Amino acid sequence: MLTMLNLAQWQRWQWVAALASLLVVTLSPLAWIQWQQFKLLKDVSTNQVDSIMWQAYQLERELSRLDSKLHVAMSKPEQIDPYDLNERYEVFLSRIDLLTQIPRRDLIDNTTAYADAIGSIEAFVVRADPLFADPAGLIQDRESLAAMESSVETLLPQVAELTREANRAVARFVDERNAQLQQQSVLVITLAGVQSVVLLVFVVVLVRHIRRQQKQYAQLQHLSRELSDARDQAEAANHGKSVFLANMSHEIRTPFQGLLGMLNLLDEPNLTPQQRDYLQTARDSALHLLGVLNDILDVSTMESGTLKLSESPINLRDVVQEVESLMRVAANNKGLELQVNAASDLPTWVMADATRLRQIMFNLINNAIKFTAKGSVIAEMSCAVNGPPGVVLTVRDTGMGMDRETVNNLFTRFFQADNSVRRRMGGTGLGLEISRNLARMMGGGIQVSSEPGVGSVFTVTLQLQTTTAPTTETLVPVNTGTTRRLKVLVAEDHAINQKYMGILLKKMGHAAVFCENGAEALECLAQQAFDVVLLDYHMPVLDGLATTEAIRQLDGPAATMPVILVTADVLNETRQRAQVMGVNEFVSKPLQTNDLQRALQRCGLLDEPSALVTANPALPVPSPIQSETVDVPVRCPEPTESETPAMDDMDVIDREAYADIVSMLTTETLAEMLDSLLAPPQGTLHALVRALETGDRSNIRFIAHNLKGAAMLMGFKAIAQTAATVEHGVQETQDPVPTALVAQLLVDLQSTQKALRQVGAPVSA
Repeated sequence: MLTMLNLAQWQRWQWVAALASLLVVTLSPLAWIQWQQFKLLKDVSTNQVDSIMWQAYQLERELSRLDSKLHVAMSKPEQIDPYDLNERYEVFLSRIDLLTQIPRRDLIDNTTAYADAIGSIEAFVVRADPLFADPAGLIQDRESLAAMESSVETLLPQVAELTREANRAVARFVDERNAQLQQQSVLVITLAGVQSVVLLVFVVVLVRHIRRQQKQYAQLQHLSRELSDARDQAEAANHGKSVFLANMSHEIRTPFQGLLGMLNLLDEPNLTPQQRDYLQTARDSALHLLGVLNDILDVSTMESGTLKLSESPINLRDVVQEVESLMRVAANNKGLELQVNAASDLPTWVMADATRLRQIMFNLINNAIKFTAKGSVIAEMSCAVNGPPGVVLTVRDTGMGMDRETVNNLFTRFFQADNSVRRRMGGTGLGLEISRNLARMMGGGIQVSSEPGVGSVFTVTLQLQTTTAPTTETLVPVNTGTTRRLKVLVAEDHAINQKYMGILLKKMGHAAVFCENGAEALECLAQQAFDVVLLDYHMPVLDGLATTEAIRQLDGPAATMPVILVTADVLNETRQRAQVMGVNEFVSKPLQTNDLQRALQRCGLLDEPSALVTANPALPVPSPIQSETVDVPVRCPEPTESETPAMDDMDVIDREAYADIVSMLTTETLAEMLDSLLAPPQGTLHALVRALETGDRSNIRFIAHNLKGAAMLMGFKAIAQTAATVEHGVQETQDPVPTALVAQLLVDLQSTQKALRQVGAPVSA
């Protein structure tokens, strides 16, 4: 029957109970037997059974010695020492006590030999004690001495019988103990056999169970593979749909932005009312379709898991006011009363994604206005009373309301509660789903209560942590003031970046000395003094961090010189490592005038910026520092010259970055930089193509890094992205660089040259 048990349905406590019961049944008898053996051994050890025989023998032996002394005293009294005779008697008496007080006396206590011998001995002791009290007198008293000798000779047979009886008692005890041990051994063997049988039965049950489990597991694996294939197919279909929707949304939204721009340009004051009506209808239709595309894009982004919140300190009251001002026009057009309030206990600053928070508020308030024909829409944001810290947004309307079924399906994608109303009002049915997903990403959710004909109440809970007001920096123009002229050491390994930074520093009124790596920078510092060091993060020989560490170990004032790290990789981890090494400030590539100006000011190197100052009430303005103005040649080691920028298509170039470069360069310098970057055969891009074809990984990484930095500086987005891909592939993996990247570089080159020709840039063929 045990084998018929369905062990697969057993729970953990049942297994524990079964195993515990099995252990109790099998081990309890063994434990009892071991306890009995322990007690038996302890009894033998404690009571010393074999000492009974020994004490009886000792008693007999000492009585025999006493008899010998008495015999000598009778035959040769002059040779006996009275004290020796008395000692023999005292030893005999001590043996009596040892025998009668032994722990296992019970083995012979009830025997006739023991009773007779002890009785005779006690009678002898009564008669002998007075006589042996005066051993010298006893030796002289021949009659008493003879009586004692006669009594001892009478006792000797009885004591001998007592010794034999003690031997027999010990033998009986040993036989009984051996019999007990044999019985216990038989019982142990029997129990071991029973345990073996029980264990065998249990093993058989377990094996059958394991085989059944293996069979079920194989079936489950087969089913799991089928489910996994079905899931992969569903996910692939869903992913394909999401990718399609995202791509189509992007592709359609781009021309719609142009359409809206053209419609705005057509909005002239001299339009006729009919033309203005046509224009407004076209604009409303375009905006509606663009909103639909935005909703589809948000949903597809959420499905793909790529939507991330960008949290920063925001002023909640400002957000509430912005939403109210935007929604009030729509409410006024329908003749509705709109109230958007911020509770008095609402925290001023919280950490949140302001764009997504506005999106939630827009969706809910816009829906309330859309489905409310008359009455009011009231939205209030307040602190969460119960639960985690956060805020609660409540939106109430006096609209048409919803029944229970509609509320239950409200957050279903593309759900249409009333198709006729939806057609009149518009909408995709995606706004509420997007809002709920955003609320969940913010640690909350949305609850709805509604009644047909009465209205609806939407309650949004968001876990937003309170924070302090951010320390913002604003740039304020300054028309007058003096600027300290700095002597700057620039460590930059790419010629185009050197040329650009030289022009930038010259325009700012500073003198620059250039070197190509950290080792050369250390040599320059050993030769002359500088006010500040600008280090590129990625350089050959010694990079920016290693150079900073070496500078901090120099002797003299150079060890405390301000160090500014220039890099496109300024992440939190990089910043932390750089600060540990001793970097003072960071500026990102491509380097901009305002960024460098702020970094120099934070290092305390400027009296006042010549064109811009950083106005931040939370930060003290550094005090003026006087130093001698020095004009220096442009280089320590002579740098090579390099590359140029590009423009036109937004996917190929960054117009703003390229315009900044063009504004600072002469036509000859711009052409020289473009040739250094793009012209064959020595241009940096063509050098990277050759390195990719030869497979030299170290050279590929070095050239790709230089090309990426120069392209970012010039605003060549396509080239910079491909160069970054090449650099990452060589730096992070050991896989061969895909040959397709060579073709991609050449395509990027053609696209960039085409964009440059469109703006009249001096590009070589």
